[in-house]
Formats: sequence, structure tokens, C-alpha cells
Amino acid sequence: MNRDPDERAQPEGGHVPDEFDAIVSEWQREGRVPVWPGDDERIADALVEPAPLPPLPPPDEGHFVPPEPPPLPRIGPPAAVGLTLLSLGLVLIVAPGWVGIPEPYGLPLGLLGLAVGLGWLVLRLWPDPPAHGDSDDDGAIV
Repeated sequence: MNRDPDERAQPEGGHVPDEFDAIVSEWQREGRVPVWPGDDERIADALVEPAPLPPLPPPDEGHFVPPEPPPLPRIGPPAAVGLTLLSLGLVLIVAPGWVGIPEPYGLPLGLLGLAVGLGWLVLRLWPDPPAHGDSDDDGAIV
């Protein structure tokens, strides 16, 4: 007798349900079971449209309405200088003749403009050192 090497041995005198059969029987207890090709007796059930979902309940009158977001901050003069240097650097790299600079000098000057503009914007991120007479001391409480 040729046996499948993947087939598990069955105990003497009984049939042990397979994991797949256990999953399918669990689905059958819960409701509908997916139809596999070749399942002729359940093909008609698979073609029936599912029942429509119940309508959503009306919205609750006490629901949260978020406040309007604050307006975007205005760009200050230091940020405008950094953005101008970045845009000038891009123009010098892409089209130096548009600004009146010869082609060989456009790339180095454009890279310099990008570096200076980016450095200007990054250096603005560091907070100012606290003034000497501030009362907001982060020292230990004795």
C-alpha cells in the first residue's frame, strides 16, 4: 500500500478530525462558509446577494466639533532671507543666464547660495541663550 509521506497516522479505531475540518465546522457554527470551486450543492447560496447592512444611527447631538485651526504664521524677515538665498541658488544652478551670470560660474555660485541659505535657516533653529537675570532657573531646589 502506497502511503502519502505527509499523511498523519490515524489512531486505532477512530477518526481524528483534521485542522481544516475543525476550521470549517467552526465557520459553519458562526454562519456562512466560503464556497470553493466544485462545491455544486452550495453554488446557488454563493450567488445570492448578501443582506444589506442596517442603516447607520443618526449622529449624536453632543458630538465633538473641533475648533478652527490657528492661521499659519507669517514668514519673518530672517526666514525670507534664507528662502531667497535658496531660490537664488536654485536659479543659478538651473538657469544662470537668466540672472546674467556666465554658465561656468553658475554651478559654484548656485551651490554656494544653497549652502548659505540652508545654513542661515538651520542656524535660526537654535534657541537664544537665556538672559542673565531670568527667574526661570532650571537648577536644583534646596
